[in-house]
Amino acid sequence: MLDQLLKAADGPLKEMLAGMNQENPSATASALEDSLAGILKQKVSSGDTSAIAEMFSGRETNASSSVIQGLQGDVVSDLIGKLGISKEQAAGIVSAALPMIMNYFNKNVNNAPQANEDIMSSVISSLQGGEGKVNPTDLLGSLMGGGKGDGGMDLGGLMDMGKGLFK
Repeated sequence: MLDQLLKAADGPLKEMLAGMNQENPSATASALEDSLAGILKQKVSSGDTSAIAEMFSGRETNASSSVIQGLQGDVVSDLIGKLGISKEQAAGIVSAALPMIMNYFNKNVNNAPQANEDIMSSVISSLQGGEGKVNPTDLLGSLMGGGKGDGGMDLGGLMDMGKGLFK
């Protein structure tokens, strides 16, 4: 489920990366999403749910937050390996992308029909191999603009959300 959620931030992430003059924003976004998903899964499996809790808190996440700082080194190292870029390039990408991704979900969780805590616990449960209070299909649909809890995805709403991040 986390992979699918991170893919939802793909459009705004690629747009941001293109604005940073990345040669291949699609490849960079994909590598970043894969890295972040893997690192978040590792953290949850070791009992550290702080990043998931922050991602679905509904509150603004600053670039200087302890959660961002805690993820940054691992994501930078992973990107260097995946993309073959310098540490400085990877750090620049990650320092801009992590807060953007966190705040993308913080904004959307506030508009979802489910309670923030239910969404967060459902994502954590799915990462641990269990089931949460919210059906994964309903969760994806409501976070991505379906809003009806029917698992449907309103692509127009998703596009509007992406555009709204870069006004």
